[in-house]
Order: sequence, then C-alpha cells, then structure tokens
Amino acid sequence: MFGSRKSAFAATTLFAAAGAAALVVAAPGASAYVSSVTVSSGSSIGGGYGTNCSYTVTVNGSPNEYVWLYDSNSATFSPQQFSLGTGGTATSSFTPTSTGTHYVQAWSYNGSQWALLTVKTGINLGSACIVSS
Repeated sequence: MFGSRKSAFAATTLFAAAGAAALVVAAPGASAYVSSVTVSSGSSIGGGYGTNCSYTVTVNGSPNEYVWLYDSNSATFSPQQFSLGTGGTATSSFTPTSTGTHYVQAWSYNGSQWALLTVKTGINLGSACIVSS
C-alpha cells in the first residue's frame, strides 16, 4: 500500500509539472515597455523651450504600462506618475525651472525612453512663452 501511494504521488507531481510547462510554453509574449517620449514646444516665441513655461510631454508604450517621469536637470511634472491607459498613450505637463540640457525620461519597470532638450531663459506670458537666445 505504501508503494502505491508513492507511485500516485509521483504521477501527480509529474502531471502537475507537465501542466505548468505547457502553460509557460503557451503563454503570450507580452512585454510591457515605453516606446517614445516627445515634448511639444507649445507657444514659444523665439523657438525652443524656456524656463518657467509649461509644455506637454506625450508618452507612448504598452497599454496600461505605469510610468514615472524624471528630468535630469530641474523641472516639475503634473502628473509625474501615471498609467498609459488602454490606448498606450498619456500626457503630462512639464515645466523646466533651470536652463541647460534636460533629459526628460519616461521610466517603467521594463525600460525607458527619453527626449533631449535645451532649455533657455523663458518669460511666461500665460498663453505664450518668450524664450531668449
């Protein structure tokens, strides 16, 4: 009787392992990612990007991917963390607070993308931004 229990246990274990292996092989290759980051220049007079003026960041990637925005220099984002939603796209407001080179990065657990910007001194007029050369 002891031998048959052992055989039944071994058979059950083998069956469970085979089932798990089949699930792994049949699982879809769904890898989530961020595919692009763009920053619109908005209504800047003088071209480019200016400090204390707001611009729209657009992030594209896998649907429902959770993303964090980061700037290598100094800036604020609203919102800074969000989901890309069912369409795989979301936007945020980006306001640089210092001049110089900015890497605006959209980061997720599965990778990141960034946009490289040069920010100059800006005068925010509300509906437009004057960017000095």
